[in-house]
Amino acid sequence: MSPTDMLRRIVPLVVLGTLLGTAQAETTTQSVAPVTLPQGGRGVDGPFFPANRPAPVIPSTGTQLQQQAQQRLEERLGANTLLSNGASITKAQAQSAGLGLIANRFDQIDTQHTGRVSLSDVRQYLQTLQPQQNP
Repeated sequence: MSPTDMLRRIVPLVVLGTLLGTAQAETTTQSVAPVTLPQGGRGVDGPFFPANRPAPVIPSTGTQLQQQAQQRLEERLGANTLLSNGASITKAQAQSAGLGLIANRFDQIDTQHTGRVSLSDVRQYLQTLQPQQNP
């Protein structure tokens, strides 16, 4: 059998297979269950389109930022921590407790060079920073 004869026999089979495949694909459709949205639902929800978006946080600056930092510091350090009740801590204790501000600026906070700082020392240090940040 010559190559031309082989092509004459194979081409109709390929065309027939292609036609049957496309006909099968066109007749088969996937059925989808009807969707009922929950009460108040808008149809799009998920991690990329959350239905309840949190309000955007406006960044604080100046005095407001300083007050927020002071409040967070008081909350974190003042209640049942190493610095509560007038206690003082060393630089190593500040590092192990995850108090980065105190550990990183320990030498500046410890103005008496005792090797220990108290919450009142931290407050005094923050007060010295405040005039520098507000022109």
